[in-house]
Amino acid sequence: MKDEQLLDLYSDYLISAFGLTTATGLSALLNGDISHDRVQRFLANQKRTSADL
Repeated sequence: MKDEQLLDLYSDYLISAFGLTTATGLSALLNGDISHDRVQRFLANQKRTSADL
């Protein structure tokens, strides 16, 4: 999965969530197709702003 796709998926997850959001929660929602470690590395890779999302 490309970073742009993961960014879209992550932003959709943030928008649709009713409570706390976590990388583990996103991974569980996707039945483990994307590991929470992958999400964490993606988020830590570079500084992101609200404009990116």
